[in-house]
Amino acid sequence: MHDTHRAPRRSLTIVDSGTVSTTGSRAGGDETVVPRPSPKHRAPGLTGRTVRRATIPAPTPLASATERGSGTMVLVAGSVGTGKTTLLADWSGELEQRGGHVGWASLDREDNDPQVMAKTLLGAVRAAGAGAGPTDETVPSMVGHAFVTWLVELTRTAPQDTWLVLDDLHLVRDPRCLDLVEMLVRWAPSHLHVVVGTRSEPGLHLARLRLEERLVEVREHDLRFSLDDTRELLSRHDLTLEDEQVRHLQELTEGWAAGVALAAVSLARGRDADAFLREFARSDRAMSGYLVEEVLSSLDESTRDFLLSTSVLDDLTADLGAAVTGRDDAGALLDALSADNAMVTVDRVGTPTYRYHVLLRSYLGAMLEAGSVGGAREVHARAAQWYAAHDVPGQALRHAEAAGDLDLMSDVIHQHALHLLLDGRASDVEAAVRTVHAGDPVMTAVAALASLDLADPEAARSQLTSLVTQPGSWFTQAPSGDGAPAVDPAMLPLERLLAVGLRWLSFVGEEPARHPGPDDRMQESGSSGAEQLAEGLAAALSSTFTTWSGEQRARGRGLVPHSHTDLTLLDELTSGDVLLGDGRFAEARTAYRSALATARAAGHPLPALQAMVGLAAAAASLEDLVDMAAWSERALAESEGTPWATSPRLLPAHVFAGWAAFNVLDDATARDRNRTALELLGVVESMMTEGTASLTRDRAVSDGEVEASTGALSTAARGLEQLGRLARMLEANLDLLEAAEQPGIRQDVVDRVMAGARTAGHVTMTPRLAVGELARAHRIVLLAGFPRLAHEIEQLSKEAPGAAAEVVTMAAVRHLRAGDDTAARTAVAPLLAPAPDTGSGTQALRVSVTVHLVAAVVAHRNTQPTVAHEELVAALTLAAPQRALRMVLEVAPEVSDLLAAGAGRFGELEPFARELREHVRATSDVPAEPLLDVALSSRELSLLRELPSLLTVAEIAEARAVSRNTVKTQLRSLFQKLGVGSRRDAVAAARRLGLL
Repeated sequence: MHDTHRAPRRSLTIVDSGTVSTTGSRAGGDETVVPRPSPKHRAPGLTGRTVRRATIPAPTPLASATERGSGTMVLVAGSVGTGKTTLLADWSGELEQRGGHVGWASLDREDNDPQVMAKTLLGAVRAAGAGAGPTDETVPSMVGHAFVTWLVELTRTAPQDTWLVLDDLHLVRDPRCLDLVEMLVRWAPSHLHVVVGTRSEPGLHLARLRLEERLVEVREHDLRFSLDDTRELLSRHDLTLEDEQVRHLQELTEGWAAGVALAAVSLARGRDADAFLREFARSDRAMSGYLVEEVLSSLDESTRDFLLSTSVLDDLTADLGAAVTGRDDAGALLDALSADNAMVTVDRVGTPTYRYHVLLRSYLGAMLEAGSVGGAREVHARAAQWYAAHDVPGQALRHAEAAGDLDLMSDVIHQHALHLLLDGRASDVEAAVRTVHAGDPVMTAVAALASLDLADPEAARSQLTSLVTQPGSWFTQAPSGDGAPAVDPAMLPLERLLAVGLRWLSFVGEEPARHPGPDDRMQESGSSGAEQLAEGLAAALSSTFTTWSGEQRARGRGLVPHSHTDLTLLDELTSGDVLLGDGRFAEARTAYRSALATARAAGHPLPALQAMVGLAAAAASLEDLVDMAAWSERALAESEGTPWATSPRLLPAHVFAGWAAFNVLDDATARDRNRTALELLGVVESMMTEGTASLTRDRAVSDGEVEASTGALSTAARGLEQLGRLARMLEANLDLLEAAEQPGIRQDVVDRVMAGARTAGHVTMTPRLAVGELARAHRIVLLAGFPRLAHEIEQLSKEAPGAAAEVVTMAAVRHLRAGDDTAARTAVAPLLAPAPDTGSGTQALRVSVTVHLVAAVVAHRNTQPTVAHEELVAALTLAAPQRALRMVLEVAPEVSDLLAAGAGRFGELEPFARELREHVRATSDVPAEPLLDVALSSRELSLLRELPSLLTVAEIAEARAVSRNTVKTQLRSLFQKLGVGSRRDAVAAARRLGLL
């Protein structure tokens, strides 16, 4: 407190170290002093529109600092407009509410004088309520150690924690002044804490404070507005935007508090939100004024020119900045800008990479274009040349297009088009080719590949056809002296490009590629050069399928230009796809392994993911459950943090990962993976054009209609349909497990499964996959308690080639569950001796494991423990390497009894047997008894729901727009299935079964 001064009939103002004290008369002639901080020592006021940052609460003293007998330092560092001052002001009010003392100081450039800085610090201490100190005349003589020592002692009289808030410390550059703050922080006792707000790194020993655990840091990323913060600020301006508009604003401002606030002010004037967001930062007067006043005005002209020229770049290094601007000091300049937090950030992992805030870059870009279109194009051209020279084709192509340099765009496409395709940039390639295309054969071939990647096979077919047959094209020109078409050796090999394109087209097009036979070959005298070349390319397509071996992997591993490596990679991926679709799973696996090795060596992450997805698909087709799980999960793990994490390209990985988890009884993971797969299926379905495979969940068409509609489907479309069916089959499995006591849901599951089973033979990629799907459907309906439907699936399976062993196994399991041991044993006897060898990897595991388990259960029921144990061991020997837990446990309930009886007698299989015993409960049969002998049809279920009403048969018929005889026929069928003879009994039975 200041001393009290007496002055009759008037007030006296005493200025001391930035504190204003007002004295005045009061009753009895005494006078009092009411200290009032000067503006420099008052925290800014907050308005009703201030957003309280709940995620950044006011600090508390660190226990680690208190134990040392020292105070805590809080550093709030962020660029201009991030809300530092508002946050500190909000903290100040909260700290005072807790009972603490707060002294505020708004620093400025005048504080670069040690004497002025000393007065500022003393004023902050006095504003916090500390005891009286020396007068203005005595302060300068105490600057330095003595002054800071005295200042610290002055705070010891405070009964509570004292917080000194020093805002805008970045304006203080004088080392002597910073030393005062450094000493104050270092010597602060446990009740004195210093809070610093700054745009740049303060000249303080932060490393020592971190080591002593005395430092709390709030950095740029902490200060960014969250989506909720943005929404709250808009609401405080009485603005209600759509969620998508709020997200757009959040992305546009990157959570920059000033940007969000300025946008809210402009929108509050009634501007259209969508139109405003499109032009925000480029034309908004408030935003441009703020950027000029707060960021650009403090920079010299040469620095502003540098920012202007480099604003066309998303990210830049010192080398790139120098190439674009011609300044050798680009690195030093960028370092200085990032150090000052002038809306420039740096990532120092590896080569330092700098980035301008999106709003600053957008504003500068608009200024650059407004100043000189030619100048902007020149900057883009320099950037494109630098990116092209450093093998960054995506950026090179973008800047070349912005520069309008068609020659440079052409060069980038010739050298890097395949690289861009492999990195998922097909749309960029297609647009660039359309811009510069002028009859160039390489451009045409690349355009076809881009069309294929964009799922436009018709455009690709047209482009490939024009390349081979159109008069005046490269292939119809006169050959060179050796009889081959003249080829520029610097260009991509066109014949190989075409072979890849044709192979790819055979996978995604409606008509499979035709493998020419001897009778198809044209005579030289009767065919043109273009026709002969097309024939040769088709032959190359066929020969690619012959065999993938280690020699294929070695191909292209030498020191070849990256474009040829990229072509090899594309060749391997498309070959794997076609081989997989052709049912040649082992060869497809080899092709995908080769593609993965090439992708890794060439640094292509997306093709590596695609190769892993292909390997998972090949493993699934071969019933290699371990590899299926490993490759699918590996693909998903490596996609995390990439743009492809939620891409439809990874749909197979989600499907197979879901099945892999289901196979090992991890139903929660299976549900999670499958849920994502179904979401991606919805995305793909929305992207499908008319005439492609229908992925509609509940398709009600006859077998003939399905066959007619799917006969012209491409291999890719069939594969997509197969993935959809697999995902829905897994969903049905999981729904059945979760609804064990809900008969109505079980009925629905069976209806869905049977609808798919009746069309499986027409839409799956290969007969073997069809049989696999039917086997899974058979197991579901048996578990749900519908043996007659299981028998129907067996009849459907007989139509598939090579399904004999699988059909026998299905029948054996059905007999086993019906208690007909003799029929079950008779069915599997031919498959037990000799060991089954169907020549099919997909059938061998499932069939072999099941027949041994059927034999084991039959022996167990007939008190033949030795035989039962031997057959169980045979089954486990096959299942253990693939960790096929569910395959073993769901054959029959008695399998768990056999596992328990044989405990300790399984030898090296004991760990697998133990794991099975631990999971027995997870696969207990869903119903204790069959619900109905046959499922109700959708019409019967609909009619069943009408029965509790008081409607007569005639009224029901009228409501359903059918005749009374039709309703009576449906009722008879319904009563028969429910095992009742009257409407009343039908309602009672349906309620007992959970159908009503």
